[in-house]
Amino acid sequence: MRKYLKVTVFFIGIILFLLMTGLLRSNKIPLGLPFAFGPGVQDFTKDLTGNYTLYRNSSQEIFIAPDDGWDSETAIIPAKVIKVNVYQEFIIAERHGMKRRNVHDSMDTLEIPDKESTDYWILNTEENYVLKNLKKNDFKRKRESLKIPENISLIDVYEY
Repeated sequence: MRKYLKVTVFFIGIILFLLMTGLLRSNKIPLGLPFAFGPGVQDFTKDLTGNYTLYRNSSQEIFIAPDDGWDSETAIIPAKVIKVNVYQEFIIAERHGMKRRNVHDSMDTLEIPDKESTDYWILNTEENYVLKNLKKNDFKRKRESLKIPENISLIDVYEY
């Protein structure tokens, strides 16, 4: 009889553990354990202008997109954004391009930031268009033509 009691308590414990894990993962409990089941400690989102959000999903994947989802017709700024700021309906950003980690291995498709490839982007959130892959001089000229003040400087994504 004692053996059956131990087995029953063991299985009840497993069931309770699975139920609690499911509740914590689905955020039904407000004070869940996000450090145990959620995104990484360094991951975050920051609201920008015009329903856009800065997403940090990993150290390599930092990008800007609408917070309600996007498709191929939606203007976004892909990874890896390193600096950002907003002015009215505009989001300005500096980013590193991405390159394959190992171009000689066709099975290795992981992309890493190319720190030698820096470009600038200007996204208009109201009109859904983006000026992309701008060099520093082109970026400065476009900012002037769009009347984005020079004192709106780019801020590191971790400080923004």
